[in-house]
This record gives sequence, structure tokens and C-alpha cells, in this order.
Amino acid sequence: MNRQEELAVGRRLIGHIDARTTDLADELFRNRTVNYASPERAALERERLFHELPMFMGLSTRLPKPGDYLTEDVAGMPVLMTRGADGQVRAFANICRHRAAPVASGCGNARAFVCPYHGWTYDSAGRLLGVTDKVGFAGLDLAAHGLVPLPCAEKHGMLYVRARAVQPGESATIDIDAALGPMAEDLAALDLASYPLFSTDRVTPRINWKFAVDTFLEGYHIPHLHRKTIGPYFIGNTGLFDEAGLNGRMCVAKTSFDKLRAVPEDERDYLRHVVAIYQLFPNALLIWQLDHVEIWRAFPDRDTPSRCEIEMTIYTPAGTTRPDSYWEKNRDIAIRTVMEEDFPLGERMQIGFESGATEEVIYGRNEPSLVHFHRSIRNALGVAA
Repeated sequence: MNRQEELAVGRRLIGHIDARTTDLADELFRNRTVNYASPERAALERERLFHELPMFMGLSTRLPKPGDYLTEDVAGMPVLMTRGADGQVRAFANICRHRAAPVASGCGNARAFVCPYHGWTYDSAGRLLGVTDKVGFAGLDLAAHGLVPLPCAEKHGMLYVRARAVQPGESATIDIDAALGPMAEDLAALDLASYPLFSTDRVTPRINWKFAVDTFLEGYHIPHLHRKTIGPYFIGNTGLFDEAGLNGRMCVAKTSFDKLRAVPEDERDYLRHVVAIYQLFPNALLIWQLDHVEIWRAFPDRDTPSRCEIEMTIYTPAGTTRPDSYWEKNRDIAIRTVMEEDFPLGERMQIGFESGATEEVIYGRNEPSLVHFHRSIRNALGVAA
């Protein structure tokens, strides 16, 4: 956020801390437990949220050099994203046009992609360069059999893709500012392109993907579930929420916030004492922690609503002089807190969702980010509940 927004956030937080209050939703919100356990609901979410909407893929520094590429499965769509020799980012279905085998795996740097099944070769722009056994495929139009393009974009140091093929008459470029809405300017001010990737971790807990996002959208639980880990470092159940279309930003204050009271306001570095959590609809959270960026992304399992794949990445400042051990400590704290406290309890809660014993869960007015997230899901799905 820019300096003007930083001061506004600081003033609002001081007001809440002094009054022992927090930002509030307009009313209680009730969500059906079946939304976390229904195969029909899961199928609708995969189609309308994960295939039709732009997906945040991480920071631009995942593809720092020409020739760099990454691959992912986005809710059933195999994605290959590349940075071409011209510096442009492109995305394709990671599917050979011969027999649908993936042409790349993992991440790395390559001048061309060779299908491991029969050796068909594609360049970083997706063009089919050649096939093996030219006699067997005589007459095949190579130009018409390149990799299937997917809409994508790079802006504000961020990568986006839409996990469905470019439609006739549709632009291959996603309008990221339209997707981010009012949050675009806020994120642009963070200079995200200057944060190289430090680490990547993936897990597959037995929870619905929405619960993985829910975990980060309220500070109400911090003094209770995390009282021995991160609880002492944050002022629980006190925070700000600002919506931005389907997205949102939650700001929570560290316990060190009170140190600012002795500093003249125009000299206060509020951001050093605040964690900003950007909820990038539908499935990603960008957590800006001043000296590094932490990103969590959750993807639904293709077979069951009761499991998901979660990726946690840490990006550190370019040119940092801190040793790797410092960043490993931050990584360890994040992983242990979520993997040993949030997700294990979440797996027990998932059983509760599936039990049929209760029909709904209730989000309080003191959980406005959570309320907004699930309202956004309803709006994007076109359902009433």
C-alpha cells in the first residue's frame, strides 16, 4: 500500500485497539455445511470458479528468465506457463496434440518441450516444431497443431492464468486490473516483482479447499488456537477489512503496534507492525509481512470435496543480506502453525461438516473477511446459499 493508505490503516487500527473493537460485517452469516462436503457443489465450484475465473499463479519471479517454465494442475486443467525469448509470458494446456501426454513437468528452463511419449517438439510460443516419423504423419498441418493456448497475463509483478482454452474471438490476455478491482493500486505499490522465490511446500490435507482459505480470514481464533505459537505476537480479534470486488484485504496488528504511540504520526512506520492479508479470489492469499511475502493457494481435489492441495511459497526481497537460516525460520513458523494447529483441527471439522449433525456454520460480524469471501462465492456461482 502507498504511504497515504498506510497512514489511514494505522489510524483505523489505533481506533480499534483503544476502543477494543474491530471492523464488523453488516450481519451474521450462515453457511450450509453441505457446501464443504457436497460433490455437486464441488463440481460447480471447479467449473465456475477454477475454470472460468482468472487464477493467481504466484509472483513474476517464478519465471525470472527467458526460457523459464512452470507446470501445474489447476482443478483438472494441466497448465504450462512459459517466458518466451521475447520476455513475454504465455500459457498453454500442458497436453501434446498427438495423444494428450504432458509435454513438460515440474519447472525449469528449456528452449523447447519434447513430449516424452513420441517425441513431438514444441517451442516456448507453443508452436509444433516437428514430429517423429514424418511418413506416418505426412500431410499433418504443423501450424494448426500447436499447444492449446490459455488466457494469461503478467502485471504488478503477478502471474495469472484462466484454466480453459482461449475461445474464438477472445483475447489471450487477461485484464488483471479488472480482476483485482480497487486492490490493483494497493498491490502495485508493493513492488512484488522485486521478490524472488525462496521456497515452495505442498500438502494435501483432508479438508475442503474453502476451509484452507477460511483459516486465514479471521483473527478471532488466534488467541485461542495459537496461544503458544503466534498468539503472543498479534492482537487477537482486532483488525480491518476492505473489500475490492470479489477480493478483499484484511489487516491485523502485531502486539508491537503500541511502540508507535511515542513516535510523531508523520514518522510512524505502521507497516512494520501490521500484517496485510490479500484474499485473491477465489483460492489465493498473499500475505505481506514487510520483509517477505508469503503466498498460500488452495486447489480442490478432482475426486472428492473432502481433500485439497495447498501450496505455500515464500518470496524474499531481492539483494537481502539476511542468511538463509533467517528465512528458513520464517518458513518453519508458518508451516508448523498451519500444519500442526490449523489443518489438523480442520480435518476434524471436515468430519463435522460431513456428519450431517448440523446444517450450517455461523460467521460472526467480527469476521467480515470470512463473510465477504463466502458472499463472493455465492455471487460468482449464482446461487442463493
